[in-house]
Amino acid sequence: MKKWMKRLSVALALVFTVLFAASLYYFMPRATKVTISGTDVKRMDRKGAEPGQDRTRDVRFVYATEVEGGKALALRNEDNGWYFKWDSGDIAAQAMSLAQGESAEPSEGEKGVVLVKYYGVRIPVLDLYPNILSMEKVANDYVHIPYGNIIFLVVLLALFIWGGVKLRRFLRAAGAKAKEITGRGSH
Repeated sequence: MKKWMKRLSVALALVFTVLFAASLYYFMPRATKVTISGTDVKRMDRKGAEPGQDRTRDVRFVYATEVEGGKALALRNEDNGWYFKWDSGDIAAQAMSLAQGESAEPSEGEKGVVLVKYYGVRIPVLDLYPNILSMEKVANDYVHIPYGNIIFLVVLLALFIWGGVKLRRFLRAAGAKAKEITGRGSH
């Protein structure tokens, strides 16, 4: 019985860890250097709309190509209160301008390079797109270092270690108290 409980607790801990890591990967902002190739507005169905509510919404999209690797990206551009992003219209105008080459100052025939910060992943089956948080024109040799993400992950790791130590002490104390109450010792 004891082996079974230990295996179950390890399996639950692994499931929790995988779900937490997937959530963290989805919601942590990332950045990539791209060239903007176009913009679009699409009418999409609203998931979970109540009867009487508008069942569609307009979603802005920005199409880009990664500078390193040449991978094509389709990015959603919607406001998001969690990230305090309320300027999707401004980002759409900036992206349209960059796609048309109006504000780009290309040197020696290269297209304007833009650092796009976003969160999320592209899952075609679920019709999910990453959402742009910000865009900033950068030099082609610019290297982005995500200091905010690094600090957040170090603090999170410290909290997990602290919580793990506290939980282990609590469980040992509870086990000792249970043995004391039941009168059963380890054989």
